[in-house]
Amino acid sequence: MHPEFLSQVKELVINKIRVSIGKSNLIEEVMSYSALAESKMIRAGLVFASSRTNKNLHEDSVITLASAVELMHTYSLIHDDLPCMDDDNLRRNQPSSHIKYGEANAVLSGDALQALAYEIIVNDLRMNPGEKVKTIKILSKACGKNGMVYGQYLDIQNENNKDVDKDMLDQIHNLKTGKLIECSVMLGQIGSDIKIDLFKEFASHIGLAFQITDDILDVTQTEEVLGKNKNSDIKNNKITYVDVLGLDGAKEKAKELTELSLDTLDRIDISGKDKLKNIAKYLISRQN
Repeated sequence: MHPEFLSQVKELVINKIRVSIGKSNLIEEVMSYSALAESKMIRAGLVFASSRTNKNLHEDSVITLASAVELMHTYSLIHDDLPCMDDDNLRRNQPSSHIKYGEANAVLSGDALQALAYEIIVNDLRMNPGEKVKTIKILSKACGKNGMVYGQYLDIQNENNKDVDKDMLDQIHNLKTGKLIECSVMLGQIGSDIKIDLFKEFASHIGLAFQITDDILDVTQTEEVLGKNKNSDIKNNKITYVDVLGLDGAKEKAKELTELSLDTLDRIDISGKDKLKNIAKYLISRQN
């Protein structure tokens, strides 16, 4: 991914999130603490990159959709770090929300971030009502009981399960991580009049490549570089792709998935795909 592209995305999304949260009470302070912390904003970048192939989505709405995805992602991280979940005390190079503000306020801020994601979609001035309904359907389905939440459930349920194989890992991470990545690509296609099946296929490949790379970085990088706790999966007795495939095998699988994603994009007869290709390549070359 070109640094200037990601920098532009961050600036636009951070400004939108800052204004949308406000600063009138403690819960808004807690929300801002996590949502405005330094992050890669890969999902927001995917919304923007996908929208470059879509002439029917206004730039203001792209900012709205990218911000909504990042608000949802931040909520998931806050809850993920809680003692009842993965019990991590470091996120985005700062103490996790519950360490800084207490568990109750962390839970409430996560709930509020999730609600705000839908609120800013409803308040968007450029999308028509039908497009807003479609957007909310895509986002809620990706994050709900058969998406990200269920993936987190399966992840927790399989702690201490030494029989987890690659198929189960794929299911867990297709839901827990991949669904929001797929959602990000799909939101960039709101209002588009082209078939989106290949975009979904592309997103599925990069979602798994992203998670495999995360597992690789967890055993090869320092906490300072990662910006979060190292060896969290080991602490929680979770099986990773490195456990199942080995370090070299995991690297090869991530590369294979990336190549599949690029091949899939090449099958889409539309201009403006370069940014999506850059992100796909970036996901396995990143250092955190």
